[in-house]
Amino acid sequence: MKPAIILRDLWWRYPAFTGKLNPWALQGVDLEIEAGEFVALTGPSGAGKTTLCSIIAGIIPHAIKVPYGQVNNYWRGSVEVLGEPVTYLEGEGSQAAIRGRGVLSPRVGLVMQDPENQFLRMSVLHEVALGMQILQLPASEIEARAREALKMVNLEHLWPRASLTHPADLSGGQKQRVALASFLAMRPEILVLDEPTSDLDPVGKREVMAAVKSLKEQYGLTVILVEHNPEVIMEFADRVILLDEGRIHYTAPPAVFYNRVDELERHGVMVPEAIRVLHAAGCSLEDHAPVTVQGAAARLAPRLQSMPVPRPDPPPPRGEAVIRVEEVEQSYPDGTVALKGVTLQIYRGEFLALLGANGSGKTTLSKVLCGIYPLSKGKAEVLGLDIRSKKVRSQLPRYVGYVFQNPEHQIFTRSVFDDVAYGLRHMGLPEEEIKRRVARALEIVGLSELAEEDPLFLGKGQKQRLAVASIVAMEPEILIVDEPTTGQDYRMSANIMTLLQELNLQGTTLIVITHDMSLVTTYCPRSVVLREGRVVFDGDTRDLFSSPDLVEEALLYPPQAVQLTWEIQKLKPEWPSLISVKEWEQVLSSGEAKLNENRS
Repeated sequence: MKPAIILRDLWWRYPAFTGKLNPWALQGVDLEIEAGEFVALTGPSGAGKTTLCSIIAGIIPHAIKVPYGQVNNYWRGSVEVLGEPVTYLEGEGSQAAIRGRGVLSPRVGLVMQDPENQFLRMSVLHEVALGMQILQLPASEIEARAREALKMVNLEHLWPRASLTHPADLSGGQKQRVALASFLAMRPEILVLDEPTSDLDPVGKREVMAAVKSLKEQYGLTVILVEHNPEVIMEFADRVILLDEGRIHYTAPPAVFYNRVDELERHGVMVPEAIRVLHAAGCSLEDHAPVTVQGAAARLAPRLQSMPVPRPDPPPPRGEAVIRVEEVEQSYPDGTVALKGVTLQIYRGEFLALLGANGSGKTTLSKVLCGIYPLSKGKAEVLGLDIRSKKVRSQLPRYVGYVFQNPEHQIFTRSVFDDVAYGLRHMGLPEEEIKRRVARALEIVGLSELAEEDPLFLGKGQKQRLAVASIVAMEPEILIVDEPTTGQDYRMSANIMTLLQELNLQGTTLIVITHDMSLVTTYCPRSVVLREGRVVFDGDTRDLFSSPDLVEEALLYPPQAVQLTWEIQKLKPEWPSLISVKEWEQVLSSGEAKLNENRS
């Protein structure tokens, strides 16, 4: 049978307004994807993954104006999808022209990374039903498919008010579910997913991907998934493709792909935690990587039998309280109660994780603390200031920095440099100090070379880094960051977290809202978990992830380093609760040293 997708010697570069030639975004890509295959695309930010998705979907190059008579400088090669010539080159030299069918809707669906780019500002029901209405399906079938699609993405509870609920009223994760549902309802033959679950909590991410895989198995759906999370790839993909600098470097089934730990990390690709621990322990990965945590534990256990049992360091002491929240309730105009009796203290110099499923109240609480939302009920103080006062709330941006989950909400100017400088200029700082702070912030987040670029033309991951840089440059006493590593590759995520850790060591109080549990276990000594607007856990992160029951109650999904500890404790009950790869690496390193000392 002919492959569903065939790419031959594909080259593409984006036209520049200046007329100069940009570097190639894709270079010599040859690729075949079989019908019914589930393929994951991974690689560092800027590797060309989103570009490749848009080419397969027929958007690029047809939707982009290429300079007349210079087509060969921008496009080479051919794309065939479902037997249709989507894009090819006709003619030679200055007479060359781009030809082909272009977009194959509804046979091919593309779910973009930012769902708001695909919404038409209608109700949830209209967003899900629009494609089917264009196909002129019967009203009864449209209703049945729309309801089924919302059920697949766990949004069936929205159905009674789906015609009245606007996507703007949903959380970031819920918006992603609606965008995906709109394509699932159309039942395409090929579904291209560009990080479709980046804003979902870990449990929700797996629920949605399980629904996609179920459709694949039921209808023979071909799936192309752009994803950084290796655990999701290991669980759902049939094959993984490593894309870097516009080239395909390596492709293999997941169990083989992640063998090359050192090579993948050089490319900025995250490796599953269980495999990283085995690699640190010196276990051979030549044959195949263990797909399950249980398999990794079985290979690791013999090496731990004679190892001294380590004792993790106690949590750091607390300073003075800089945030006090007492019996806070927060309601929205439609009557939704987002926070219910929240009582909380946050101490100076803490690095705290604010956790919970989508819609649990995390973002609402953070916007109360930085003065964006006025309190509905209760009491809250920040740095001793009563934030029930409108005047106090207007002053909070001087002391409390907030990085939005959607970076579009805090981009104000037409250059990257000016956007980082925006807040600094409003603070009245000297221009030389502004230049120094902007340069340092852009260097840390890897955007120095784009200082004069218009933020409009940045990718979502780059915009996220720009948002972080613009707030970090203001050096606030308290910094709240909503999903700091969403859409970032392994290397850039590490850079951002290292920056936040340095700020914390310098005295900044940090509150991180995240669905990345590996980030939490690596960087955050304390965690607060919200569920349906209530605090269900407030304490040491190690205590949270030492209890499978607590993790389940909090609707969290433990990272593999934690799961590995749980499996080892079944064999060696006295083994301590190691909750991060970093802790495992430290223990394996020190444990080996102790064993060597005992032998001498």
